[in-house]
Amino acid sequence: MDRQNETLVAAFAVALSGEREKAQLTQEELAERADVSARFISFLETGRRQPSLSTLYALSKGLHIRMQDLIAAVERHHDADTVDADTVGPRIPSD
Repeated sequence: MDRQNETLVAAFAVALSGEREKAQLTQEELAERADVSARFISFLETGRRQPSLSTLYALSKGLHIRMQDLIAAVERHHDADTVDADTVGPRIPSD
């Protein structure tokens, strides 16, 4: 099993941003609902930080979704990125 953390952090960033936008919330609004700073939300959405379990819970409550749904979104993005990376082969130069 590949345990590359950066791919999970990137998938979480995309998933969080997508779920926030789906909920029609600004970073500031989600931050207030989750009792974190807007700067921290920005760091999460750009992959500069990763959440703890308690933060995942607070974010999911702030988004009004189940924690498992947020994790499922992360998994979908991670799996899609992994498949894309696996299917990209070496470039064959054209004549």
